[in-house]
This record gives sequence, C-alpha cells and structure tokens, in this order.
Amino acid sequence: MKNPGIHRVLLVRPAPKEKHFGDVTFMPLGIGYIAAVLEKEGYRVKVLDLLIEKKSDEEILAVIKDFLPQVVGFTAVTPTVNSAFKLAAIVKKYDGEIITIIGGPHATALPEESLNNNMDYVVYGEGEETIVDLLANIDKPGNVKSILYRSDGKVMKTAVRPLIQNLDMLPYPARHLFPPVKSYRGQEALGSANPAGSIITSRGCPFSCKFCFKAVFGNRFRARSAESVLDEWEMLEKKYHVKEVAIVDDSFTTDINRVHAICDGIIKRGIKTRWTCPNGIRVDLGDYEMLAKMKKSGCYRVALGIESGSQRILDSIGKNITLERIEETVKNCRRAGIRTMGFFMLGNIGETRESMEATISFAKKIRVDYAQFLIAMPYPGSGLYDEISKKGRIFMKDWDQYGVYDGTASFECGEVTPGLLALMEQKARRNFYLSPDYILRQLLNPETYRYFPNRLGAAFAMLINHKR
Repeated sequence: MKNPGIHRVLLVRPAPKEKHFGDVTFMPLGIGYIAAVLEKEGYRVKVLDLLIEKKSDEEILAVIKDFLPQVVGFTAVTPTVNSAFKLAAIVKKYDGEIITIIGGPHATALPEESLNNNMDYVVYGEGEETIVDLLANIDKPGNVKSILYRSDGKVMKTAVRPLIQNLDMLPYPARHLFPPVKSYRGQEALGSANPAGSIITSRGCPFSCKFCFKAVFGNRFRARSAESVLDEWEMLEKKYHVKEVAIVDDSFTTDINRVHAICDGIIKRGIKTRWTCPNGIRVDLGDYEMLAKMKKSGCYRVALGIESGSQRILDSIGKNITLERIEETVKNCRRAGIRTMGFFMLGNIGETRESMEATISFAKKIRVDYAQFLIAMPYPGSGLYDEISKKGRIFMKDWDQYGVYDGTASFECGEVTPGLLALMEQKARRNFYLSPDYILRQLLNPETYRYFPNRLGAAFAMLINHKR
C-alpha cells in the first residue's frame, strides 16, 4: 500500500572511490527490482547509477533539488559503501527531513555501522517486500520486518522477513529508469556483443563456500519458472535489442531440469541472442547433456568456480568438489563447444606456496580458455573474514580498498603474506597466458581474430600487466 505522504523516491547506486573497481559491466538488477516494485505501488521513482552517470557532488545535489525526493535509498557493496555514506551526509545537510535508507550486501553484513552513517533505516536481506512495507509504515517502523532504525536513541532491529517464495510475482527490473542498455558494456574484453543485457533467473545458493556471503538471498535455492524467464528474455531482445544476455545468478544450474526447460524454450521461441553465465556455475552441475543443450540454445561461454588446484584447499574452504570433477566438466564444456573462464583464488585459509603452485599448474593442465587469478578478499560477513580476523591480520583501513584488485594483498594469515601473494598472483597470470600451449590455442582459434581489438587488446593487457 502506497504511503500518501511520500510521492518521490530517489534510488542511488554509488560509485567507488578507487578506479580499479570493475563492476560496470552489467546493469544493477537488484536496485532495478526495488525501483520496479515501488513504481508498481504508485511512487514516482528516479534512479542514479553513478558508476555509469559520472556526477560531482554538486551535480548530484542539483538532481535532488530538481526531483525533490522525500526518500533517498542507497544500495551498496563493500567497495561503494563509503560513497553511500558520504552522499547520505550531503542529503541530510541539504534537508534533514529527507528519509535515507540503505540496503544491499554490506548493510546486511554490518547493519549498525550503516545506520550510524546518516541513515534513518537499514534494510537487511531481500529488499522488495521490505521497502514497500517500510514506506507504507514509515511512522510505525516496529511493524516492519528486516530493518534497523533508532528509537529514543536506541538501535532497534526487527524480526527477519521470510524470503520471497514466488519470484514470478515480482515485476521485471525497471530498466527504463537506468542509462541506455548499451551503456553497460558486458564483458567486451572477452568478446561480448553490445548491447549486452542481463537477467536473474533464481536466487539463493545451497552451497557453503567460506569466501562467500549469502545473507541477502540466503542458502535456499529459489527459481523463477522457465516461462517467466523466457518472457523477460524475449522482452530484452525485442524491446531493448540486446545481442547477448548474461545470466547473473549465483547458482543457475542447481536445477538441471529447469535449465533444459529454459534452453528448450529459447529454441522453440526462436530467440536469437547468444548468452553466457559470467558469475560462474558449479562444476559438479555440468554434465555433457545439459551443456550441449545450453550450446544449442546460444550459450557460448561459462565461468566455472574452480578456486584452487589443491584438493586440500578445496576441502578447507567448503567447496565440496574434486579436482577430477573439475577436469571432467572443463572437458564437457570443450566437447559441447562452450568456452570456459576459470575463477581461481590465491590466499585462502591454509594456503602455502606449494598449494598456490598447484593451482597454477592445474589451470594450465585443464586448459580453460581464460583464467582469472585473484587474491582472496575477506569480505565482511563471510567465513573467510571471520577466520582471518581470528587467526591473522587484515590490513585494509577502510572499505574503499575492498574494490582494488591490483595484485596486492590485504591480509596475512599463516604462511600467507602480502609479498608471497603478490608474487604468486603475478606468476599465475604470466605462466598461464604466456605459455606456448595457450598462445598456440589462441592463434588457432578463429574468434581470436574476430575479437582481436577487444580480446587481445583489453583482456591480454588486463590479465598480464601487474597493475590492472
């Protein structure tokens, strides 16, 4: 139910301070869903995606003076949360009566910290039902689940709201409120076609990797129906004229039967956009029949959450996969004609120089088409953050540094030191991308020449140079 006293809501995705932060490839669908449910309730909504629309503080203030919102809502991951706090201070200085709200992963992990930085309310967990409920009951927030607020100087935290069970009931993200779809460049360095759209077909991940924080969407896998996904996909193709779609789920292939249904629907409806899974799929949910169907329906690249070439490390981080299964899935992808991006992490709990050497050797052995080697980042709320906080030291002084993936480490724990991690990260990329086998495979690959300016220009420079 719409609050009759609130008419205009400004939603903001802040930009990080650090230039190395790279999350500009796809439209932020989380805030897109929030915008959509608010529009459905009758609010007038404006979105500022400051990663795309570069604006000074004065220009942002000018937008506020022109739009005159009663509510300003922020979404923030850890690398952008300080920017959100700064903008909230600007909003409050301009007009202390404007209601400020923050949600997203960082606010869910550290809600009291977020509340203490010029925020009136913190929404923790899944936000669509909570934001509508909060605005409708802004004068009696104690009735609203999954929020933090202050009452008589005390921090009040309400009960947890159950997760949304029927995702088909949500409206599609309000893409019309964002910059043009072509502003979001996809993964051009890997040959992505532009404009590139993105879609979320499920929420929640039932697995328990220690480096991951899942308190927003939870551990229970919840999926949209194939028909709902296909209808939105067709809309992206026909209305927004996208040439490529990225499925940005946390765990797209959890329900293999649903994957087959979506692929069959793409083929039956004659949808022509090719597609990718850039966030990664589980390697133990990658049988050949499913991958072959994905390829037939237009999938040409998947990322695989491999993480390590050491079975001991895979076990220690709760990955629950084996090296043999990883190798089998990469072979299945190659057999199906799908290119692979392997995600590898250096510096997990228990790492040694030998285990990181094993990761480099394994990446070369299984012959993924691309490899992303990143130093582990202990994000607040994750098991990795908790373990390093207890057993080692985290050196980052503020949240801005969490967005910097430049080959430097932010912690030490056990045998892992910043110097060792920097050395191994550089060695991993150079050994993989400068190996004769990899260079020969690229020279024999026709797509190398089709996407030469993007792939070998941008991707090679990004992955080989020490400072990315």
